[in-house]
Amino acid sequence: MRLALRCLPLQSLSRMVRGLWCLLTLLWVPTVAFAQTTVSGVDRMIESLVSTQTLTADFAQTTRAKSTAVRSASGSFWLAKPGLLRWEVTKPYPQIQVLNTKEFWIFDPELSQATVRPVTAANLTGLAGLLLSTNTLTREELSERYTFAELPARDKLAWVRVVPRQPEPALTQLLVGMDADGLLSRFEITDGLGQVTQITLSRVMKNISIDNSRFQFSPPAGVNVLRTAK
Repeated sequence: MRLALRCLPLQSLSRMVRGLWCLLTLLWVPTVAFAQTTVSGVDRMIESLVSTQTLTADFAQTTRAKSTAVRSASGSFWLAKPGLLRWEVTKPYPQIQVLNTKEFWIFDPELSQATVRPVTAANLTGLAGLLLSTNTLTREELSERYTFAELPARDKLAWVRVVPRQPEPALTQLLVGMDADGLLSRFEITDGLGQVTQITLSRVMKNISIDNSRFQFSPPAGVNVLRTAK
């Protein structure tokens, strides 16, 4: 899988699994004062993201489509504001995806192959765009890009639905599940092909120190590197 970093959740090259682009598209936006005394699920989600400077977790991911068998992947990720993400798949095939302020790398060790494309936080879409476009949009600007709706609680999580106002192939709908402490616990992503990807987080750690080297990547010697313009 690819983040939002196809993320987030991207279709893999060769045997690369979906990652950042469909995963990884949650915006951090400036805190806004609201008149109502009761905080809605939408406001709670936004404020949780605003307060997040770094985030790391293990993930278990499944992707379902009508015409194919269920695909599964698992691994870990590290995220830091602004615009830094490392998405590391360990099963079923190892894969490393690294997004920094200039480039997005995808490295498949078993194929000895890597791709790299230029990227900025400003042009991210999908889950990666929502997670990594930090402090750039006001509440009004955010509402111009997405519609938000609070959903009934299930699986002991509070849920918010996020829908982009402009069509995005990697994201037609994102459901965000939060636990009682406001930590992100699950993403459910529907893409333009009708595929549904569920990402469940565990061992979530918020606002811990993450070494910047996590978000740098240099291909090992002998790796075939494909550079794309976009």
